Amino acid sequence: MKTTASKYGMRLLACVLLAATAGSATAGPGRDGRTDIGKASVRIFADSAAGPIKELNGGNLAPPLMDEEMPGCDIRESFSRLNIPITRLHDAPLENAGMRVVDIPLIFANFHADANDPRNYYFDQTDDYIRNCVESGTQVYYRLGTSIEHSRNKYFTDPPSDAGKWIDVVSNVIRHYTEGKWNGYRYDIEYWEIWNEPDLGPKMWTGTLEAFNDFYATAARELKKRFPHLKFGGPGHCAFGEEKVKAFAENCAKHGAPLDFYSFHYYSPSDTELLQMALDARRWLDESGFPDTEIHLNEWHYNPYGGALWGMGPVEQNEAIRFMRGLESAAFLNTVLIGWQDTPIDRAFYYTVTTTRWGLYDDRTPNKTYYGMQAFGELTRYGERVAAAGNLPEGSRTLAGRNAAGDLAILTACWKSGPLEIAFDIDGIERFGSIEVRMLDPTHDLEKVFSAGTVSGPLKVRTVSESSVILIELKKSRPDPAEK
Repeated sequence: MKTTASKYGMRLLACVLLAATAGSATAGPGRDGRTDIGKASVRIFADSAAGPIKELNGGNLAPPLMDEEMPGCDIRESFSRLNIPITRLHDAPLENAGMRVVDIPLIFANFHADANDPRNYYFDQTDDYIRNCVESGTQVYYRLGTSIEHSRNKYFTDPPSDAGKWIDVVSNVIRHYTEGKWNGYRYDIEYWEIWNEPDLGPKMWTGTLEAFNDFYATAARELKKRFPHLKFGGPGHCAFGEEKVKAFAENCAKHGAPLDFYSFHYYSPSDTELLQMALDARRWLDESGFPDTEIHLNEWHYNPYGGALWGMGPVEQNEAIRFMRGLESAAFLNTVLIGWQDTPIDRAFYYTVTTTRWGLYDDRTPNKTYYGMQAFGELTRYGERVAAAGNLPEGSRTLAGRNAAGDLAILTACWKSGPLEIAFDIDGIERFGSIEVRMLDPTHDLEKVFSAGTVSGPLKVRTVSESSVILIELKKSRPDPAEK
């Protein structure tokens, strides 16, 4: 932990300036030698409640089974520290080589077999996989269907040959995990997503999109009859647009099918684009007769390359994706999670939060996006949002929260902002007995860079890189004068 100025000298001073009064401390140029340090300010209204913090830091995938006893490869402990509220089970077999996990064709391998005979189901590995989720403190969001197939031939992406039997099989899976059927469990799994990316083509669905819409309506209608207390939705569209969303929703309305949540995916270079999508989805669903349908962006990631990423050669693409797991991406994911607080989005799931090439780890070691996700996860522990306003560069945002004890946390994402000196004007700062500043930048992985007791006047923090994330925690360790 980098905590003392004596050990880290000017590097620490360049990161954090704690001033007893405004403007009483100075520092040299940023780490990259730039002298054009921008000025920014944030005002925190610590006593002004603004509703709950939306826990939008969901993820895709759980700690893989195949690494549990491989020395240095088990990520269960570090995964738990992320405070992921809910994880979507999709593409699990791609990260668990040789294992029959999650996917319906892997649990019920012979579709010609008796759907009511427990001997025809293989639950063992999925049982263990879901147990990893539960023991890590995250809820489960179960995708019904199959994983993506990048193989030349497609094996499990054909439409079910018998929709009624598929519904029976799925019903037994649901009962195994929520009702204890067949030596099962009574987990509180609320969300059940029907299929994934049917609009992608043969990699996910070899039929027409119109046929899928009808299949969804049939399956969702019957499953809701059998499990009225659970939520069913989908379909995880991979291309987001008004015509596609409305065609799907209006077909549900036509057939009286439930749409408890609408899910879609997007990999974006733009924070404002992702924020606008939540607004668009809400409007299109409302216009289609589904004002109460939840909005779930259940795959998303920073992609500054757009479609060009898929035209790259292996070496170039690997370098690009490695960049997308770096500091700029960590700041991006935080500014998006903060921005979404003021949109109608209900759930979001980062793809992925594990060890895949899109994940939070490099060779099982946490990368910068891991620490970015951890920063937001720690903020959500404070629960109640408090009002904040600021003069920050475009793409940078602040979110503040407080807990029942009156402690305060402030998360600031500086995405492509350049080096900044930020003055945090915090109402009632004198009431806090300790202040800690943690930094995510090129040389710090959400580590403490400064701590102090009571501070009066603005708290000044300097960043030294093009992108960074700041987490400030203030502990109320003495009585509030107003409470006397």
